[in-house]
Amino acid sequence: MSDPASTFHWKSFGLKILLPTGLSIALFVLALFLLVIPTIRENSMERKREMIRELTNSAWNILAKLENDERKGLISRVQAQQQAIDQIRNMNYGQHMKDYFWINDMHPRMVIHPYRTDLNGADLSEYRDPNGKRVFVAFVDVVRREGAGYVDYLWQDRDDPNHIVPKISYVKGFEPWGWIIGTGIYIDDVAAEIDRLIRSVMHISGIILLMVFSLMAVMIRQSYRTQKQLRMEAEERKRVQESLVFSEKMASLGKLAAMVAHEINNPLSGILSYAKLSLRYLDRVEERSDAVDNLRSNLSFIADEAKRCGGIVQNLMMFAKRASGDIKEAHLHEIIDTAVKVIDHSARMKQVVIEKHLGEGEDRIQCDPGAIQQILVAMIVNAIESSPPGGRIVVSTYWGDPAVVQLRLKDFGSGIPADQLPHIFEPFYSTKESSKSLGLGLAVVYGIVRRHGGDIHVDSTLGAGTEFVVTLPRNQRQPTSPILEREVKS
Repeated sequence: MSDPASTFHWKSFGLKILLPTGLSIALFVLALFLLVIPTIRENSMERKREMIRELTNSAWNILAKLENDERKGLISRVQAQQQAIDQIRNMNYGQHMKDYFWINDMHPRMVIHPYRTDLNGADLSEYRDPNGKRVFVAFVDVVRREGAGYVDYLWQDRDDPNHIVPKISYVKGFEPWGWIIGTGIYIDDVAAEIDRLIRSVMHISGIILLMVFSLMAVMIRQSYRTQKQLRMEAEERKRVQESLVFSEKMASLGKLAAMVAHEINNPLSGILSYAKLSLRYLDRVEERSDAVDNLRSNLSFIADEAKRCGGIVQNLMMFAKRASGDIKEAHLHEIIDTAVKVIDHSARMKQVVIEKHLGEGEDRIQCDPGAIQQILVAMIVNAIESSPPGGRIVVSTYWGDPAVVQLRLKDFGSGIPADQLPHIFEPFYSTKESSKSLGLGLAVVYGIVRRHGGDIHVDSTLGAGTEFVVTLPRNQRQPTSPILEREVKS
């Protein structure tokens, strides 16, 4: 027998363990690249846009406070605007404190720019970025149209005029003075920050995946061992079961052989004994006149015992399904009449009456007539032996179902104990004394009924009698199915 490990079902293992594991990891990776990372990029950019909007609003509030002081007469407009310019020029933020605010008016003309002092006071109507976009005109258009908004363009990187990079700014108009104030973020800085965040996420995800892989590897290994162990246990159970079945078969075969030998040995012993006596009588046939009569009696006994041995062998072969008759169309009532006639002499000697209550209608069925007659005789013999003198036996048929027929045999004898009913169809099992039965009768009855595709049922009550109900299909397949043979083999 092959090693159970070598017959491990990798296909089943892969479908149950490896495939779900691989799909889970693949879904995790797809979700990371198709959902998590794009969401991180979008949210990070949105937070930066929100940041410059809030910063611009904070700077705008400074202008609003100074304008309020102007309206109250605390300071003049020139003083208010100069204080605003001074405060805005010194408002730096960011990682290196180089991010800034600027102010231009609606003309547009530069009011204050901390890094492009060359533009302070200059007309910016025709100022264009490297892509040709009139940046400050775009600021004015957004403020006139919406009061505030975002504008993207190309601008120098903080205080480095030689490094031009993409930028997005938020600008807001201050109507009392006709100013526009704004600040912005550099796209490259945002992208670098997002990349750092994504690398952190990827690093964490890698650690998670490594942990998942490790956990899955442990689970797969444990599952493999479990599946392997279960298969080995199943193989072992199968070997033990096969061994037990084989042992039971051998025990049954030994028991059957012993019983058959015992059953055949008894009549053969009688045959041999009387054969020897007959030889002696033959030696003295001329000396004594009564020797011929004794010889005739002995030879008759030998013939009867020989027939008995033949009957045992025939029944045994029938039980083992070594021989079977031909299936053909026959009249069931004729079979019953013949069987009753065969056994009627024995019934009258026991003072038992056999009654026939045969149903009306078409009684033709396809069967082995000799076999059906055999089961009738066997059941009637059992019923006679169980019936007291003066008893009766009822043989009846029922044709209500067009597909099947019921054959019933009821006696009113001693009955069969409940603990013995499950065993009455076993070979060599008998409720009578061993000298009164061959022991194969009801086993043969059961085998013939099953071979015809039928069923047999028995009801019995102690002191009230026993009834056998045989159900047979009207049509048989040719050749007969070896039902009994499979039962014997099993």
